[in-house]
Amino acid sequence: MYKDQASSDSILALIKETADGFGRLLADHIKLARLELVADVKSYGRQVALIALIVPVLFMGYAIVCLGVAALLAPLVGHAGGLLLVGGAHIVIGAVAIVMAVRRLQRAQPLAETVGEMSRSMETFAPARAGNGAPAPYPFPPPSSRG
Repeated sequence: MYKDQASSDSILALIKETADGFGRLLADHIKLARLELVADVKSYGRQVALIALIVPVLFMGYAIVCLGVAALLAPLVGHAGGLLLVGGAHIVIGAVAIVMAVRRLQRAQPLAETVGEMSRSMETFAPARAGNGAPAPYPFPPPSSRG
């Protein structure tokens, strides 16, 4: 009987240790998510700031093009060609810069590391959850390989 009680105590100790480990794992996932979210927000903030700096360049280019068109309509058109070239260059440069910044934002994957870690953790616990030897259903989609 003493042997059965020792076996029962060791099983309870293992269950307690497993529960503690699972709790630490969840806490670590939450910490990782928090850190990754802060990093992603900073990255998005930089991209938005860059776009905010580029938009005035577009407006300046538009204003110069408008001045060039107005000058073309004026009787003396000497400086109109120069104004159109400078304004057009500002519009082209600003548009290209905004397209590049928006594409970088679209490629960003917020919380990608956290989703990957959670996926690996769920794959580890999946056989135990299934109980019948069949793989358990995947709780959320795995992270894509974009990036």
